[in-house]
Amino acid sequence: MTREIEDVIRAAQSRRAEQAPSAERIRAGLPRRAAKVRNQRRYGLAGAVVAAAAVTAAAVVPSLALGDRTPPAVVQPAGPAGSPSGPAKSAAPATSAAPQRSLEVALGFRPHWVPSGFREHLRHVMLGADDGADPTLLRVWKTGVPDAADPTKGGGLSLSVSTGVEDPANIQDTSGERVDINGAPGFLSGARDGKSSVSWSPGEGTVLSIDASRVRISESDLLKMARSVRPDTGVATNPVRLTWLPDGWVSQAALVGGRSAAGWHSEILAGTPMTGVSSDVQGKEAKEGKVSTGGDVNITVGTTSLAPAGGTILTVNGWRARNPVRTDLPGQSLTYLVVELGGGRLMTLVSQGTTLDGLKRIAEGAEIEPSGLEWIGR
Repeated sequence: MTREIEDVIRAAQSRRAEQAPSAERIRAGLPRRAAKVRNQRRYGLAGAVVAAAAVTAAAVVPSLALGDRTPPAVVQPAGPAGSPSGPAKSAAPATSAAPQRSLEVALGFRPHWVPSGFREHLRHVMLGADDGADPTLLRVWKTGVPDAADPTKGGGLSLSVSTGVEDPANIQDTSGERVDINGAPGFLSGARDGKSSVSWSPGEGTVLSIDASRVRISESDLLKMARSVRPDTGVATNPVRLTWLPDGWVSQAALVGGRSAAGWHSEILAGTPMTGVSSDVQGKEAKEGKVSTGGDVNITVGTTSLAPAGGTILTVNGWRARNPVRTDLPGQSLTYLVVELGGGRLMTLVSQGTTLDGLKRIAEGAEIEPSGLEWIGR
């Protein structure tokens, strides 16, 4: 993930973190998660969802709304290329101890005006810290996607939507100039290192912000875009739905985007939620056998894979798959599984904290329904 969009996501999550309960205890647990994510990104784990969940996992570590929930039922991946038509033999319904929370999230708001040439290419959902917390949604408009395999690359204009905020005034960036956004007080921050933003609260525990990162936009156009924002009754979905995760794991964040609906790219981050205790305490308790150190999995469905080449050949749900193994010291802690879904599309799972059998079960329970993606590139 490139620095531009990562900075935007960091800002959105930082604002959300301010409303998290017991913030001191939760933040104390961040070093373990952040260190883990740094290693994952450094040694090949897809970065977009991972980076977002690491920054302020305190407030947004949690499950998202996922997949298209509308009838007909979500479609299981079909059989391997060259096989008879019809779905592949699927595993028995897989369920984890706790049902996975939906990644389906209300859009809430949208701008009715964006500068010429900008189109929506990315939606990123960051879940609340518990079942009762509202997610944060980030929608990104770009002039193009330089890398079809990673829609997070390149600058853009983003709209961040945070709801259920106890005190909106406390999480707004008040360092800028005071402005009026359709009767609501807002704050405009001028260009700093190629970035500018405007944030405001339209009321009812909602905080909105528009951030410009590595794109040329005047302050007047930034305000025009902000003042064009109106309620949106649509729903953000993800074409990938997980039906099974290891006990205690939850979906934490997800994104979907691309150059067009036909070339969509999806990522989901799931794992053990933050415990709210320091990494030193966790390490001591783990050595004493009192707690599990947890784990994470990143599931990417796209046209390319960041996994190493080669590996043992397997069959997962009727599909050809492989299990690359890294022999370098950092890579020894990562487990890879790459499943060939046909049509040039791959599912890549990379994990710390579960076995190959665990990854196979996650993949076998994954359901894919690439509908509702017409917004990409529009």
